[in-house]
Amino acid sequence: MNVRLLLLLSPVVFSAMAEAQVENSPLAPLFECREIADDVERLSCLDAAVDSLRGDTDSGEIVAVNSAQIEAAEEATFGLTLSGFNLPGIPHLAIPSLSSESLDLDATEEDASSSEINVIRNEEGDIQRIENLPVQSADTNAVNRVVIVLQNGQVWRQIDSVRVLINHREPQNEMTVTIRKTGIGSLFMRLNNRGRWFRVERVD
Repeated sequence: MNVRLLLLLSPVVFSAMAEAQVENSPLAPLFECREIADDVERLSCLDAAVDSLRGDTDSGEIVAVNSAQIEAAEEATFGLTLSGFNLPGIPHLAIPSLSSESLDLDATEEDASSSEINVIRNEEGDIQRIENLPVQSADTNAVNRVVIVLQNGQVWRQIDSVRVLINHREPQNEMTVTIRKTGIGSLFMRLNNRGRWFRVERVD
């Protein structure tokens, strides 16, 4: 089944999408009805479009999601390669950063000011950085590369030769990591917002 997604948006964003007449959107019939000048014809058109939309949602052909769910899905899959994955019929939306400050993602000595998980997005809404992710375990593998298991279940592995020091006297469940993406798509991690950045890949 070709499932389409219906994005639940604020009135301001909804209006902007309506004016843009998003092609192949499941909302396109509603947008088209708005252009009908005659009140009776417009209401009849809207009733028919809503009935059709309800039928598609009842059958599961259209699934309604909101922007918060999309953000959560993007954060959960950050670092994974999902070939061919997209949100059909939905324009890419610029989602405001959760950070109150603009950070230089190429800097090497910046420090997070909060212990809370912080998601930084660029102007296009793409995740560029996630700060203060809590660690479940941190260790090295047989080839002396760091392997980090996060408390959310994600597993990350070092793929460069940077020497990373793990303080085994510190409770690992009190550690955090920050992960950032570079302009060429590489991912780098740093332990406890200090020390050196090292290149990583997500393996689970």
